[in-house]
Amino acid sequence: MYPNPGYMGFPSRLRKARQSASHNPSGLTEPASRSTLSGWEQGQRLPRLDAVERVAYVLGLSPAFLAFGIESDASQPTIGSRCEGVASRLREARTARGLSALTLATGAGLSHNAVRSTETGASMPSIATAEALAIALGVSPGWLAYGLGPMELPGRRRVAASPAPSPG
Repeated sequence: MYPNPGYMGFPSRLRKARQSASHNPSGLTEPASRSTLSGWEQGQRLPRLDAVERVAYVLGLSPAFLAFGIESDASQPTIGSRCEGVASRLREARTARGLSALTLATGAGLSHNAVRSTETGASMPSIATAEALAIALGVSPGWLAYGLGPMELPGRRRVAASPAPSPG
């Protein structure tokens, strides 16, 4: 993983946004409990993509900005949530690069099961997991997690597909 991943700034972005919006933790109890928000702001826990999205919209922010510090559209989707598409975007990016789930998992420092459960929609990843996958794929974490911004993230390394065996 590259130094200073975007999710590392999540606690301070959340705290600043909450303070500037004059929200106290108890004012955000619908998207997250007070103890949960406190844990996020103190960096004790990292939220899943869906939780960040709910809190971001309450604060009038883009979920990509709140999660990763990436400026993007803050408008709420008319149906569902933006993070619901993470499974299909992950599968799309992985297959476009010719990677197996195991190769991607290795490149992202995750288990094969973490990649598979995210790709099938069986689990919603944390912001750290989503960013690790995005970096390994060479795509923007904001695009992978929420479909916001451009897909490609210039200047980032991605996992290389295994070379094809040479003809004998």
